[in-house]
Amino acid sequence: MKQQKIKVYRTKEGTIFELAFALLTIVVWGIIIWLLHRAPEVVPTHFRLDGTPDSYGSPFGVLFPCLIMTVVGGCMMLGAYFPHTIHMPFKMTTMRQYELAIRMMRIMGLLMPVLTLGIALTSLAMSKPSAWLVLSVIGLIILITIVFTVLIYRAK
Repeated sequence: MKQQKIKVYRTKEGTIFELAFALLTIVVWGIIIWLLHRAPEVVPTHFRLDGTPDSYGSPFGVLFPCLIMTVVGGCMMLGAYFPHTIHMPFKMTTMRQYELAIRMMRIMGLLMPVLTLGIALTSLAMSKPSAWLVLSVIGLIILITIVFTVLIYRAK
């Protein structure tokens, strides 16, 4: 059975999230470009689970995951306008559930530039690279997902 299609209109909250996303993305990419010009010829590009680097390469290799995270963030911001496409482990039936799902998507979208910055800083700027920053943002994303899933479920 398909989820009910909900029409989402532009709201002040949505506009604030979208402007924050756009501004944060521009700032993050400005920092990335600045870091690329200052980066050494070889930077860490992959990390073990304990956070230590185990693979090295060109600083431009860091652009690919950063670009992916930016696109994912944009898709999440756009996805907030199509809440029937948000998959939950249960069926959403109330408007309050949809409102919370939309807010979750916007918060997660806003965290993608933060994750992008973490990836760039970890590989391009740290004198002693460690993945703690990226892992912290990923932990925050997981926590927000759990909290919102519980809130959405309880909003029946």
